[in-house]
Amino acid sequence: MKKLVFATLMCVAAMSARAQVLTSETVNHIYSEAVFNTTNGDYCFNADKNGNDITTLYVYQKVSGPKGNVTLIPHLKHEYDYASDGKLNNRVTYRWNDRQEDWECISRYEYTLTDEIYYTEYSRYNHRTKSFDQPTDMMVYTLYPDDSINHVASYHRNSPSAPFQLISEISVNEQPWLLAIK
Repeated sequence: MKKLVFATLMCVAAMSARAQVLTSETVNHIYSEAVFNTTNGDYCFNADKNGNDITTLYVYQKVSGPKGNVTLIPHLKHEYDYASDGKLNNRVTYRWNDRQEDWECISRYEYTLTDEIYYTEYSRYNHRTKSFDQPTDMMVYTLYPDDSINHVASYHRNSPSAPFQLISEISVNEQPWLLAIK
């Protein structure tokens, strides 16, 4: 049930905004919004850049001390890899391991654009094999030539060897015309 609700929310979110192929510009915008909107929040952000491209985004949790001082505790790290045209290839996420005092890989999103179809695949990191498992979740966006969304389908499988099962899908028709009659 939890996955169905998540998949449905992802489809609704995709419909509420114009489809966008993720690029370095998109990542920069998301970072700027996060920094701007969380000034007084529980988290703080920092980034490493290569030119204008964010290559690593750090998320720190703010912890207030007894004297009002604030300590930043590492929380998450996202590493971004781009194609030569600036499109996002993948994002690898790490969480801070307090016991080892080091970053621990947890997941990867891979993004693929082919003709008018945009794929997003989610894979978990397997610590035993020290590699990513086959994707367990996938979103497939069918786009119109102007990059607006035509159709969104969400798939999930319970194990990397199982076939994908359709969780939800929605077709997006053109915007309805509103008619005012006097």
